[in-house]
Amino acid sequence: MSRDGDTPVETDGGTVVDDADSGSGSIGGPIGEAYRSLRENEFSVVIGSALFLVVFPYLLIEGMGMLNESLGDPGIGGYEGLASLVLIYGIIVIGFNLLLGYTELLSFGHAAFFGTAAYSAALLSSTAEISFAGFSATMPGITSPIAMLVFGTALATLLAWPIGFMSIRRSGVYFAVLTLTFGQMLYFFALGPGSGITNGDNGFSDVNVGSLLGMVDFGEPVSQFGALYLPVIGNFEIPFLVSLDYVPIEYVFVAVLFLLALTVANRIVNSPYGLIFEALGENEQRVEFVGLNVFRYKLMAFIISGAFAGMGGALFVMHESFIHPATALYWIQSGDFVIMTVLGGTGSLIGPVFGAFIFEYIANVISGATIPVIGEIGSLWRLILGAVFVFIVWVFPRGAYGALVDLKKFLVRAVESLVWAVRNPSEAPGAFTDWLRGVGRGIATWLRGVGRGVTSRVRGMLSLVGVGGGS
Repeated sequence: MSRDGDTPVETDGGTVVDDADSGSGSIGGPIGEAYRSLRENEFSVVIGSALFLVVFPYLLIEGMGMLNESLGDPGIGGYEGLASLVLIYGIIVIGFNLLLGYTELLSFGHAAFFGTAAYSAALLSSTAEISFAGFSATMPGITSPIAMLVFGTALATLLAWPIGFMSIRRSGVYFAVLTLTFGQMLYFFALGPGSGITNGDNGFSDVNVGSLLGMVDFGEPVSQFGALYLPVIGNFEIPFLVSLDYVPIEYVFVAVLFLLALTVANRIVNSPYGLIFEALGENEQRVEFVGLNVFRYKLMAFIISGAFAGMGGALFVMHESFIHPATALYWIQSGDFVIMTVLGGTGSLIGPVFGAFIFEYIANVISGATIPVIGEIGSLWRLILGAVFVFIVWVFPRGAYGALVDLKKFLVRAVESLVWAVRNPSEAPGAFTDWLRGVGRGIATWLRGVGRGVTSRVRGMLSLVGVGGGS
C-alpha cells in the first residue's frame, strides 16, 4: 500500500513508488536492490580512486628520490610527468579491456584510433596558411585543451565505426589480422600520401597547448594556487605531500578525465551491456541463441574502446607536445596496449591500469638506471619488460592485479586466524599447526599448478617445431 498521493507502478522486478510530493521515486524488489548495489559500488570506486589520485604523483616523485639515495644516485631517469603518462595509458587500457577482457576480441589496430586523435589534436592547434584565387590568410589554431580533446576523441570514435564494422565480421586470428592491417594502412598513409597533412617522418613538434578554460596555464605547477595546498596536521609534516611544485595543472586535468573514464567503464561493466559483453567472451553462440544481435554488441564494444583510445591519444600529444607516425600509428603501439592489459590482468576494471604503471615505470625509470657490470640499461628496458611479462603471465595468469588480490585474501585470512588465536589461547597451538599445514598445502597446490602450466606451454612450443610428438 502506498501513501496518499503516491502512484505505485508494477514492474517485472519490483514496484516503483512515484512520490507526487517530492517528484522522486524509490525502486523496490530485485531491480531496486541491484540498482542500489551498483550505486554503492560506483561510489566506492570513484571515492577510492579519487583519494589515490591525490597522492599518486607524490609517491612517484618521493619514491624515485629515495631510490636514488639508496642506490647512490645511479642515474635513474624518473620525472614528475610519469604520473600523468601512467593515467593517460590507463584511460586507453581501461577501454581496451572492455574489448579484450570482456568480449575477448584481440585487436592489434588500436594505434589507429590513438594516432588519429593525437594527429587531429595537433592539427587543430597548429596555424594554417590558406591561399585561394590570389587571397591568402593565416588561420590561428585552436589551442584549448578541451577543444583538442573533444575533436581528437570524436574523430577517433568515428573512425572506429567503419574499422569495427569490417573487422568484426571475422573472428579469432582473422579479426586480429584485419585490425592490424587497418592500423598499418593508416601508418603508411601518414608516411606517404598523407604526409602533406601529417608532416611525414617529421611529425609535429612543439604542439601548442593553450590555457585551460582561458584561465590556467597547462604547465603551471599546482603550488601556484594556495588553496590547493594539502593541510598539515599539527606540527607533523608529511614530506612528500607538502610541496606541490612538481605537479603541473596538466596532471589535475588528466586525473579528472581518468576518473571520468573509470566511472563510465564501471557503469558499463555493471550494466546489462557489460553482462552481454562478458557473455560474448564466454560463449558467443549462446548469446546468439537467446535472440541478441551479437554483431551489434561486439561493434559497440569496439567503438567504445576506440573512443577511450582516442581520448588517450589526444591527451598524449598534449602531454608530450610531439607526435610522430612511429610513436602514434605503428603496430608496436597497439602491441604495447595488449601487453599493458594482459600484464595487469584482463577482465578486471583496474587491473590494466596496474599493467600500464609497470610498463611505464620500466620504460621511463628503470631504463635510466646504471648497473655496475652491464652499464646503463637504455634500450634494454624492453628485454626486462619481456622477462617481467613472461614471469607474470606464466606464474600469475590473472595478471599483477590478480596476484595482489590473492595476496590480500591470504593476508586477511592470516589476520583473522591470528585474531582468533588471541581470543582462544587454549585452542591456539593446534589451530596454528592446522593453519601452517593449510598454508603449506596451498603453496604446494599453487606450485603444482605453475609446474603444469609451464610444462604444457613448453610442450606446446616444442610441438610447433616438430619436437615431442608434433607432426
